[in-house]
Amino acid sequence: MEKYHIELTEEEAQLLSKLDLRSYHQNHDEGRAAYLSNQEPILALLKSLSARRAIPDVRLSYWNDPNYRSGRIKGSRKGLFERNGCTGADIYTHPHFLEHLRYFLFGTELPDAVVTEFEKKVGKPEWVSSSDIIPIGKAARDLTRRYRLDIAQAPEEFFKLCLDMGLGLSMAEAVMRSIKQVR
Repeated sequence: MEKYHIELTEEEAQLLSKLDLRSYHQNHDEGRAAYLSNQEPILALLKSLSARRAIPDVRLSYWNDPNYRSGRIKGSRKGLFERNGCTGADIYTHPHFLEHLRYFLFGTELPDAVVTEFEKKVGKPEWVSSSDIIPIGKAARDLTRRYRLDIAQAPEEFFKLCLDMGLGLSMAEAVMRSIKQVR
């Protein structure tokens, strides 16, 4: 949904057009070629976005703040790269960073129909309270089932959507936990 895409300058759009943002490639050689060709444009794009503070703060928190990540190993998403020996510019050119770059640029990777229905269910985010957790979580589970979303990815994508909509961290976590109950 373009509503959550960040606005790019003409130069940034040109840099983006040079990138291969796919997570999977048919073979190792194709993946390696994409990795090598992505390095300079990614760094230039991030430098430009950073200079004009174009990436929303909530998306930066998603990347930098350990509270925005749950899991067995504690730490931020950026911290996990560092923990695995990837530092500095290497973090941002690493193939596994592409999923985070896509989130920085475009927001959640849920189908537009799912986003629209979920936004309709939530209503005005500033009016959402803790008593709304159960019905909103139930709606997210229902959308996951109805649209046959990937159970492994849907919780994280709804978490991102909740953050972008302006729901609090605790509400986003509750929705994510609710979707993880889908069997």
